Amino acid sequence: MVENIGGIGTVKLTRRQVLAGAAAGAAVVAAEGFADTVAGETMTKSNQPGRPNILIIKSDQHNARCLGVNGHNQVKTPNLDKLAGGGVNFTSAFVQNPICTPSRMCYLTGQYPHNHGEYGLSDGGGLFPNSLPSMFSEIKKLGYKTGIVGHIHIKDDWLQPHCDQYRNMHGKDNCYDKYLDAKGMLALRDDLSYKGHKQILDACASELSFEDSYEGYVMRSFNEFLDDIPADQPFFYQMDPLHPHENYIPTKEFWDMYEGVELELPPNADEDLASKTPNQKVTRDACRYAYTWVFEPKEYEAGRRRKLRGYYGCISQVDHLVGLARKKLREMGREENTIIVYCSDHGDFALEHGLLEKAPGISYDAILRVPFIWHWPAGGFAKGTVEELVESVDVFPTICSLLGINTPDTVDGLDISPMLKGDKKPLKDFIVAEFPLSKTIRTKEWKLCHRPRGMYKVKEDVGELYHVSEDLWEMKNLYADPKYSNIREELRRRLFDWIQLTTRYDNYYPFDFAKGKDGKKTVTHLKTLLDKENVNYL
Repeated sequence: MVENIGGIGTVKLTRRQVLAGAAAGAAVVAAEGFADTVAGETMTKSNQPGRPNILIIKSDQHNARCLGVNGHNQVKTPNLDKLAGGGVNFTSAFVQNPICTPSRMCYLTGQYPHNHGEYGLSDGGGLFPNSLPSMFSEIKKLGYKTGIVGHIHIKDDWLQPHCDQYRNMHGKDNCYDKYLDAKGMLALRDDLSYKGHKQILDACASELSFEDSYEGYVMRSFNEFLDDIPADQPFFYQMDPLHPHENYIPTKEFWDMYEGVELELPPNADEDLASKTPNQKVTRDACRYAYTWVFEPKEYEAGRRRKLRGYYGCISQVDHLVGLARKKLREMGREENTIIVYCSDHGDFALEHGLLEKAPGISYDAILRVPFIWHWPAGGFAKGTVEELVESVDVFPTICSLLGINTPDTVDGLDISPMLKGDKKPLKDFIVAEFPLSKTIRTKEWKLCHRPRGMYKVKEDVGELYHVSEDLWEMKNLYADPKYSNIREELRRRLFDWIQLTTRYDNYYPFDFAKGKDGKKTVTHLKTLLDKENVNYL
């Protein structure tokens, strides 16, 4: 029985229905893919001539609104628009954490943050076991040549052993520094610092050419990787350009692209944050009243518009990289059979809510919703737009399905390949994003950001509730409005159920089963125990 309360169904389910729903929410999917049975043996297309190549281009901090194909009328993204036009553009794709390292771990492992355990930032370190499967470890087993370059931002000794080319442009072995230094241009590096300043929120044109820019070096690495492998060798490559993450310093041609343009501010750029969490106003006011702008005029209004210009310029610079990558594939006769995925680790406020960067972003679509474009000419994708909810953890199992291999038992995400082939049936009713002290659950209509009581001194219970289907810019916080208390508490219950039914535990009783590849009990086994009527220790 379902009672509809303001668009949220309060569902009374049997135990078996709960189990079925939970299994769908954290399925370990055996790929349907391209398997053929020959003389009693299973052969996958990934072991046959013509198996697809894979190119993932994961930018950093790209707000999903800031794409021409998604309706933005000022930012210039012709190459991404063409990629979407020839592929599948997901307009409701969400990441599971609003900062770099945890989100990247979700993509690479297919696990939610509460399972992989990474919530901080890393340029080479990490605490999770090296046995945890990744897209690279599994695809490398198929005989693929593999490579990654850019802002990798995760544990090096976990990923590097599975890559034929591994170029971390940060951290200990900084290949980009060495490249610029050899050309006598190291002092011009401007992506993470600028002439004595650390990361800045201000913006200007770079003194580097595109060839020597961050994205230029990423493209150089991809070219070298492709030129070094046989024409029939399948590959899996990931480009991790830093931009449009700050520093918002695009090369001159992309900065000049917005010269003289009166950039429009988002409708919520100057909203009153009185009903929001206190840290939002503190951060906004610090940008407005305390931040020291680098360039003239050094005032908030001029500075924030420079930031927006630089941000759009950086998006256009990444867009150019996408165009160059596709051109290289075409020149080598490889584009037809290459799966290209364009995505981002999280978004950027782009002046929404008066905020300039990405924090505090756990509760907003500006940060959690990202571009998500899939393109594969030979793959039979149904070109068009998909509006159903999908998550970053879905990339790994979907790639496994498209390659015709089994998904590791460590993966939480779902195979969305049916959507790529035209099936618009929803696979999930909500998405979730996590920090240790804040968790967001979002349906197509509502969003709740839950925080523990007592987290802020100003009020005992501080949270956020938005009617996102009506309040597109998330300006009206309904959390404390008694008219919406039923919706708020239903979402909170869904969130609590989800955490219980998707957590991978180190151990629990009974001990009559094997652990997964990450050394933890599988979620699948936990759900089978729930079907018993007399489990005493769960």
